[in-house]
Amino acid sequence: MKKFIAGITALSASAVSMAQPPAAPPAAQASSVRVYGVADIAVARYRTSDATKTAMHAGGSGSRIGFLATEDLGQGWRVNARLEAGVNLDAGTSSSTNGNPNRVWSRQVYVEMGHKSFGALKLGRLQGPTYNFFPTYDPMLLPAMDAWGVLSTLGSAAPGTASGTGVSTGFLINPTFRSENTVNYTSPRIGGVQAEVSYSLNEGSLTQPKVLEAGLDYLAGPFQIGALFVKAGSTPGSGAARPTDSVAEAAIGAKFVAGPIQPYLTYIRRDLTDQTLGATGSVLNGRTETVKLLGAVIPVSARGSVRMTWGRYDSGTPDRDARSYGVAYTYDVSRRLMLMAAYTHLSQGLAASWPVFQSPKPLAGDTVEGFTVGATWRF
Repeated sequence: MKKFIAGITALSASAVSMAQPPAAPPAAQASSVRVYGVADIAVARYRTSDATKTAMHAGGSGSRIGFLATEDLGQGWRVNARLEAGVNLDAGTSSSTNGNPNRVWSRQVYVEMGHKSFGALKLGRLQGPTYNFFPTYDPMLLPAMDAWGVLSTLGSAAPGTASGTGVSTGFLINPTFRSENTVNYTSPRIGGVQAEVSYSLNEGSLTQPKVLEAGLDYLAGPFQIGALFVKAGSTPGSGAARPTDSVAEAAIGAKFVAGPIQPYLTYIRRDLTDQTLGATGSVLNGRTETVKLLGAVIPVSARGSVRMTWGRYDSGTPDRDARSYGVAYTYDVSRRLMLMAAYTHLSQGLAASWPVFQSPKPLAGDTVEGFTVGATWRF
C-alpha cells in the first residue's frame, strides 16, 4: 500500500510539472545585420629594365563589400555569419585571390559560434592564423609596396604552391592567404595569450592539399610577439598536375608600438623550395628558403606616420636571392579615411626575374621600382 501511494504521488508530481508552461528562454537574443565595406584605390608607376607601366589598383587593404549577421543567444553565447566579396574599383570586377578569379565571395564566407569564455568556432572560407599574422607584424600594411608583401609572394598569383620547375613561387605565409573548407578555433585571450588553429579539408581532391595552420600570440601593452606554423599536405596529382610532397613553414613576429620609433621584426622559413615530386620520387628542390624582415612606424604628427620595411629573401635556388625596401607616408584624414604615398625597390640575383605586384616582368637580375599614391576609406 505504501508503494502504491508513493507511486501515485510521484505520478501526480510529474503531471503537475508537465502542465506548467516551459521555462522562459535565456535573455538577450538581440540580432543585427551590418553592411560594411572598404573603398581602396591607388595609382602606381612601375619601372624596370627598359619598361615602365602606370596602373590603377588597390593600394592597401583591398576594396570589399561585406555583410555581418550577429545574434546574441544569451549566457555569453553568440552566432555570427559573414559574407564578404572583394571588388576591383578600377574595373568594377570581382577581385581574385589565391589565383582563382571565379569566386563571388572572394574574401570570407563563414558561420561562427562563440562564447566569451570558451572561444569561437568558424566553418567556411576564412582569413585564419596565416592571414591574421600579416597585419599584426607588417608596419606598412601596403603589401604591394612593402618588403613584407613583395618578398613573401615573389610576384606569384598563388604563392607557396608547387611550381614544377624547381623554382619558388613564394610562401604560404603571405598577405593574401585564405583557406576554404576550413574549420577554425580561436581561443579567448587569457593572460595576454591567444591561440588560433585552422584545418582545411581537400574534399578528396588529387591536387589540393589539406592545410594545417596554428598560431600563438602574446600581447602585453605595447609589446606583442607571435609564432605561426603552416603545413600543406602531400597530393597524388592528376593529369598534368604532378604529385607533391608535404611542405611546412614557420614564422615569428614581434613589435613594440610605443615611443617615437616603433620597431617590427619578422622571420619566415620554408622547408622546401619546390615540393613537386620528380620521376625518382624525390622533390625537385628540397632546399630551404627564408625571409628576414625589419620595419618601423614613426609617428610625425597626430594623424601622420612614416612607415618603412626592409627585407632579405634567401632563395633555395642559386642566384635568385632578393632584397626589398619600402617607405610610405600615411595620413588619417578621419577615423575612416586614410591617404598614402609609397615607394618600393626590389633588387635580385642574376638568375631572378621577380616582378613587384603589377609591374612589368624584369629581365633577369634587374631591379624593380614602384611609386604609388592612393586612398582607403572604410564605411
